[in-house]
Amino acid sequence: MGVPMPDAGIYILESHHSASFRMAMGSWPFHKICWVPVGRGFLEFEDGRVVLGTHAFAVVPKGCEHRFVDDPSEPMTLIIACATEAALRGEGTLASLFATLLQRFPRSKAVRARSAYHFSLMRDCLQGMLREQSRGGLGSGAMLHALLTQLVVAMVRGAEPGGVVDHGPAAALEGLLEELESHFDRPVSLEEVAERCGLSPRRFTQLFKERTGSTLVEYVNRLRIDYAKERLRETGHVAYACHESGFQDLAYFYRSFKRYVGCTPGAFVKAEAAGKD
Repeated sequence: MGVPMPDAGIYILESHHSASFRMAMGSWPFHKICWVPVGRGFLEFEDGRVVLGTHAFAVVPKGCEHRFVDDPSEPMTLIIACATEAALRGEGTLASLFATLLQRFPRSKAVRARSAYHFSLMRDCLQGMLREQSRGGLGSGAMLHALLTQLVVAMVRGAEPGGVVDHGPAAALEGLLEELESHFDRPVSLEEVAERCGLSPRRFTQLFKERTGSTLVEYVNRLRIDYAKERLRETGHVAYACHESGFQDLAYFYRSFKRYVGCTPGAFVKAEAAGKD
């Protein structure tokens, strides 16, 4: 399994196996994050093996003797993110996160996403790396490094040892709520988040309201307004608070703020200032 590793130290390998494929046991001077989009088989070591099925992940540390063994009836396709120590040393945060990843997911265990939502985040990072590598061009190395960081974060936050993804809607919704707590400022599409959770928009809306008591828009707007209040307390700048909290339209921000807080952003700033006197 030859890997034309570039100087940047990150390479995405796409390997489609046939029923007759045979891989020799070997070791490589880089770490691997492996995903099985289709097929099944084993990740074999000298002292054991890990069962791999469709949508399973695995982490293989550098220098670890291993090989992939396919089930001839369903040979695997593998997407493998390869990263050298040099690529990890370049950024202290990524190096620390990767060390956590290796500690949390030893080579003896398969890795699964905690839910369909977490799986979609991990899958999208790897697919994004494949597209970026194929396009190349200015900044491609930096983008691959950024996507690798996102992948490691997604795995540290949203994966666990095991071989089968929990496709239940409850787990997917919890994963989404975790993500919204940190990324409420990003544009949110009902169709996109429903697809990530493996649900139709109608079913998603029903389950989301049962879980939170709100629609998706109402829930996100509350998170944004709470953050906007923090920004207003610190800066007193209405337009800045509007855009920093994820609102793209100032008039809509005013209406939403008054609906949830009971006063306009300007009145809120004045009241906060008066309370400090």
